[in-house]
This record gives sequence, structure tokens and C-alpha cells, in this order.
Amino acid sequence: MNANIFTEDQLLEAIKAGGNDRQAAIRKIYDDRELKGKVIDFVRNHGGNTEDGQDMFHEGIIVLDRNIREEKFRGESSLQGYLYSICRFLWMNRARKQSKTRLTDESQPFEGAADFTPESNYFDEERKSVLRQILEQLGERCQKILNLWQLSYSMDEIAEAMGLANEQQARKAKYRCHLSLLEYLQQNPNLSELLKNYM
Repeated sequence: MNANIFTEDQLLEAIKAGGNDRQAAIRKIYDDRELKGKVIDFVRNHGGNTEDGQDMFHEGIIVLDRNIREEKFRGESSLQGYLYSICRFLWMNRARKQSKTRLTDESQPFEGAADFTPESNYFDEERKSVLRQILEQLGERCQKILNLWQLSYSMDEIAEAMGLANEQQARKAKYRCHLSLLEYLQQNPNLSELLKNYM
């Protein structure tokens, strides 16, 4: 399927189908510069920076992908609106956790927020133990990248630690590793339940 001619319904079907169609659909969403800019603007206006906004966009896509495949997206809004709401919700929870700012709308998460678990609950001790075991299955490179990201290293710092040219390469590498983790959990649903707060 040509990613350039995806309609919204085709994006949904491609993500559910998996394989190359899913990757093409995710790439199509990832390349939406207007939506990415909107997410970045929101984050920057609420205590974050451009890098934070880019991270929220990536995390939002991962959550969107999972929710579509698990039939949690009910089509009550556009995909763009749904992804934007996810990113807003993720940032509000990260901002609360880090005490960067108090957001005036933090008590009004979007409808369907319960469909995913906010980032603020990712790293309790039990899940970290399981996560370490899973990361070993993804290879040393992804294990190091995701561990650095979990420890709140910046993308510039991850790039330097991994010998990558710049923060953009580090962000892409982290995104690929995160997707690999998601695929592994799909193949091991018992572990997916244990780590639902991570993914």
C-alpha cells in the first residue's frame, strides 16, 4: 500500500494488519510535521522544550499504535486529534512527576485517557526487574539506549554515549528500539501485561 495515499480508514486498517503496511502507516503519521509542531508548541508553552515535545510525539505514536491494535480507539475523534490528546496527557503527567510546572487543565484529561497508563507510573521496582530481563532479549545496543532514556538522559547525551552523530540519530534509534520492545511484548502477552505501564 502506498503510504502517500493513506486515508484515515486505511491508516487504521494498515496498523491493524501489521507488517510492512503497519510500518508505512506509522511512518506516515510520524511525518506529519503540522501535528508534530502542534505537540511541540503545547509542550513548550507548558514548561518543556522542543526536545521534550519531540519525545512526547514519539511516545504518543507508540501509544496510538497500541491502542488501535487493541481496539481501544473508538473513532470518536480524528486520528490527529486523538494523537494530540495522548501527547498532551503524557506531557501533563511527566510535568507533574518532574514538578516542572502546574498545568491549569491537568484535572481534565481527554476522554479515553484510561485506555493507556501515563508515563508517571512506568518505573516501579517490580516492572523494572522484568524490564531488565526483556531488554536483554533486544540486544546490548537497545538495552543501553532504553536504559539511558529511562534515566532521563537527553538525546544529545545518548548520542554521545552511543557514538551517534547527533540527537536526531539518537531519537530515531530510541524510537526503533521502543518499537522492537513493543513487538517483543506482542509476541509475549504474559509479559506485556506485567509491563503495560512501561509501554
